[in-house]
Parts: sequence; C-alpha cells; structure tokens
Amino acid sequence: MAKYAVGSVIDERYRVTGLLGQGAHGVVYAAEDEMLGSRVALKCLSAELAADPAFKVRMHREARAMGALSGTSATQIFAFNKTPEGGLYIVMELLAGRDLEAYLRELESHGARIELKRLVNLLGPIADTLETAHGLALVHRDVKPGNVFVLDTLVRGGVRLLDFGLAKDLNATSLTADGMIAGSPGYIAPEVWRGRAKEADRRIDVYSLGAVIFRALAGAPPFNPKDPMDRFLIAVTRGPRPSLVKLRRDLPVAIDGWVEKALAIEPADRFSSVAKMWEALRAIAELPVRQVRTDPPSIPWEVEIDVDIEVEVATLRGTQIPRP
Repeated sequence: MAKYAVGSVIDERYRVTGLLGQGAHGVVYAAEDEMLGSRVALKCLSAELAADPAFKVRMHREARAMGALSGTSATQIFAFNKTPEGGLYIVMELLAGRDLEAYLRELESHGARIELKRLVNLLGPIADTLETAHGLALVHRDVKPGNVFVLDTLVRGGVRLLDFGLAKDLNATSLTADGMIAGSPGYIAPEVWRGRAKEADRRIDVYSLGAVIFRALAGAPPFNPKDPMDRFLIAVTRGPRPSLVKLRRDLPVAIDGWVEKALAIEPADRFSSVAKMWEALRAIAELPVRQVRTDPPSIPWEVEIDVDIEVEVATLRGTQIPRP
C-alpha cells in the first residue's frame, strides 16, 4: 500500500505529487525535485521490504542495471538512496505516454493493426537496448508489452524499456533457483517453464521479444496463458509455433519462418542474439506485402495441439503461474 501522501517530502528533497503505481516490489510516485525544480518518478521500497535481503539485492540490481544502460532506451536513473526510515528509493525520469499494450489496444479498438514497418521502427530502440544489456551480461527476464513504454515525444527513440526488477546478472549469484518461474506467462521462454532457470541466458529475452512482436501483429500472445495449465504448457514447450500469415494476409510469407526461429522451443534453435533477430525482421519488413485481408483476423490460439504429447506436466502442474 502507498505510504507517502501527496505533498509528502522524501529525503528533504522530493515532494510527492501523485501515485503512479504499486505492486509487491514497491510503489512508484510522481514527484518534484525541489532542489533542481524538475519532475521525476520515485520507485520506493519500504523499510520492511528493504530489510529482506532478496528485495534489497533486487532493488540494487535494478538500479545498477539502469545506471549501466545510461544513454540507451532504458529508463534513465538519476539517483539511488535510502529514506530516513530505512527504505530504498530510485529517482528516475518521469515518462509521459502509455505502455505498448495500451498503445496496441487503442489501434485495435478502431479495427486496425500496427504495420510491420511501423513496429520495427518503433521497437528498434528496445532491441538495441536489450543487445547492449546482453553485452553487459544483463538479462531482462520480463520483456512484455507492459514493460515497453511508448512516449508522447521522440526523445531518445520515443520508447523506454521498463522494470529491470527481475534482471539477471549472468556474472552474479542467481536469485532464482531451478523450478522457480520469473516473468509474465504469455512471454516466458519454454526452458524457464521446464524449470531450467539456471540455464537461462540472453535467449530468453530473444524469445520474449519475439512473443511481443507476435502479440503486436496478431492481437494476442502466441499462446493463451488463460488456457488450462496443462494445455498451455504443452503448447509452449512442445506444440507447433502459430502462424502469423494465417492471421494477417498483409504480412510477407517469410514472417512465419522468423516466428519459428524467434520462438523456437530449444534455445539453440533460436536467434543467437537480439541483433540477429532484429536484422532478420528488418529485412522481412522490406519485402512486398501480400493482399490485405478485409475480414477481421482471428486469434492465434486456434492452432490445433496434440494433447496426447507426453511432457513434464506432472512436475509443472504444481507450478504457480506468475501474474501478467
């Protein structure tokens, strides 16, 4: 629950002007930096949560990841400090706009879908940011439309990659043990669902970004996380990859091959980097488009799945799906 009321001053400097959001890992406020006269966002962790080593380390890693990615399309960080009460807070840029999910839903509410070229140009800075992060041995682990923010202006690319709270430093001790699931269901890579979290590397971000592209073009994630869990896990870890061409006849035929590789079940079969994935997608975006369909596209979950496939569902059935 939010602790600071509007008008409260944090650390004798930041005056709270509004609540932006809150969750299990902290509260985000809009604030004014009274020293500089600028508007900022504050992500605050209570003293109670900051006393928990896991929460504390995650907050530190998020701040360090944002600092390491200065100059990219990651959210810009200005400061990281303690509150007088013993809590922690990150001072970062205040963003004006909406997340990618809201952006896409607005288009879809008018019967439209985003064009491939537009999508490639829009999310190019996000791909570049992930590639930079991977070069620093940082894996985001929660790439999804809700963590991509589309700005009202074109400052530094016009988009931001949010929430490095689940970011994993491949050179550091893991905070997530095998068998534990981190991320958002519709965008989690198969190897994570199979309980191989310790083996996860940058290719889980390749998968997640591929799923984001699929959702943007198709109107829904490649697999339906609202399905019964057994069916959902079979689809993600063993089922066929859905076709975008069947859903959108205006897309080049080559897009389905891209989907197969971006969302490949085995990491070794995926694009080895975000840069290679994006290079391939950019090339496809330059291909001639097909006939534009006039009937509303269906959703990708109508793919038939062999429910007799034997998978490790007995183990995964007891896994609790994280909230989107």
